[in-house]
Amino acid sequence: MRPEDEIFCLKELSRGNKSAFEWLFMTWHARLVGFLSRLIGDDNTAYDYAQDIFFDIWKQRKKFSEVESFSAYLFQMARFKVYNHFDKVAVKSRFKGEMAARAAIVTPTREQDLFASETESQIWEAVRHLPARRRKVFIMSRMQGFSNDEIAKELGIDKRTVENHITSALSSLRKIVK
Repeated sequence: MRPEDEIFCLKELSRGNKSAFEWLFMTWHARLVGFLSRLIGDDNTAYDYAQDIFFDIWKQRKKFSEVESFSAYLFQMARFKVYNHFDKVAVKSRFKGEMAARAAIVTPTREQDLFASETESQIWEAVRHLPARRRKVFIMSRMQGFSNDEIAKELGIDKRTVENHITSALSSLRKIVK
């Protein structure tokens, strides 16, 4: 293509001439896909990016009256698209690595599971040995989620008595867990 033809086509594109856009698309699309594919290594992604670039060209068509070399502009857009692609790949990779590391930290080992299970058994055994009223108050508070006011009302006792039962129960449980 002669430079003066390209400049004319770009001026027409900036005026919204769809034929000029289609001509540029048909002329450059396959080369752009090939360029992107070599850089990225994935034909489907390269094709999608080429479509995105031409869509951006159409959206920004008004500024193309000032462009002197469409190919230079087009391949610069492609390079920026590739840079963004690899930035996203790096971010995703870093995120996956961090999530895997967190999962390794958060995932309990078999020993931790066994220890937790034994501790839970000890706690339930200690709860079973609490005096009946204290056990009832503790279970309502810690297992069933009742507030101290609700427990006092339900059992017909003073709120302060409820607090004393809970404090005593927790004190007994701490001794056993230690």
